[in-house]
Amino acid sequence: MTAAVALLGFTVAVPVTWQPSLALASAVAAPKGDDLDAQLRAVVDGVNGRIALRPDGRMFATVSAGAVRVWSSATGRPAGVPITGITGTVHAVEFSSDGKLLAVAGESGVALWDPATGERFGAPLTGHTGPVRTVSFSSTGKLVATGGDDGTVRLWDPATGRLVHTLTGHTGGVRNVVFSRNGKRLATTGTDNTVRLWQPVTGRPVGEPRTVAPGPVYAMGFSPDSRLLAASGGGNLIRLWNPMNGEPAGEPLAASSGPVLGLTFSLGHKLLATSSGGDFTVQVWNTTTRQPSIAPLTGHNAPIRAMRFARGGDLLVTGSDDGTVRLWDSATGAAESAPLTGHVGPVWALRISAGGKRLVTAGADNKVRLWHITDEAPS
Repeated sequence: MTAAVALLGFTVAVPVTWQPSLALASAVAAPKGDDLDAQLRAVVDGVNGRIALRPDGRMFATVSAGAVRVWSSATGRPAGVPITGITGTVHAVEFSSDGKLLAVAGESGVALWDPATGERFGAPLTGHTGPVRTVSFSSTGKLVATGGDDGTVRLWDPATGRLVHTLTGHTGGVRNVVFSRNGKRLATTGTDNTVRLWQPVTGRPVGEPRTVAPGPVYAMGFSPDSRLLAASGGGNLIRLWNPMNGEPAGEPLAASSGPVLGLTFSLGHKLLATSSGGDFTVQVWNTTTRQPSIAPLTGHNAPIRAMRFARGGDLLVTGSDDGTVRLWDSATGAAESAPLTGHVGPVWALRISAGGKRLVTAGADNKVRLWHITDEAPS
């Protein structure tokens, strides 16, 4: 089915120095409520690429000039007042699974906010001895994980602000924290080029630290059924582990060329998409057979760093350093629309609602763009 995508809006540019994180978060539950069928309402510019989409797709958050702004996906206009009073640079923003909290991670710790009112929720989560670079909520919302330059991962109770566990083991700064969807495992990566698994309830490590390839870990994520953890790096291999015991889950998958810059699991169909930095293709794998499910997706002419499935896995969205965003039918590899253009320079991050109607993209041009996707051509 061919999709129609439209774009309208305004522009304000702000210079930034942020570099993209190449790691992807685990899948979120399908949103509740009706998807919007409106065309694009707005382009929100002057932000630095840090974006978060509420799981129901109705709000998204951006970071700009020391403030966090929450926007309505229906109108493309601000929702409430800006979240201000943040000290230093904001490194990450993330919604809770129910969308009622927004975590803001920065130089001095993490603060929780009510995105609807812009009011702070509880006391700041402090304890890291350096900047906090990454934050993630568990699927139940009962735990929030933070990772920072001090090499520690900390688990908190967001309802009370109580520190539950401090996880130590990384010998460099922590750059990504991801919960499995069932909440039984937490995976982390750091500048020590390792992937580590933890049991959130006890705070204990699961197995030994894992390496993917010489150099950094570029992407990591859990499968929606929590039975696989995948990670990739500078080589052409995608390594898979059993999160429960930390042991390898079969032989690695071999991409056509390396490095493998991005990966993402589908919510259905047991699919895993990976992007090859050498030939700029995307491969869609069947995680049951461990074989490619379709021919490589070609069309981008630069590295692909951002990828997400939507519509239960029927739709795959990719963002590239060539400045375009592409929509693919994951069953056939056919393009669902013409390439989405507008970003000047690399597309560093994207978020899409599970229903595939709301898409937010961020790039090196300091712009965040809101797209609304329909199944019919705009009038």
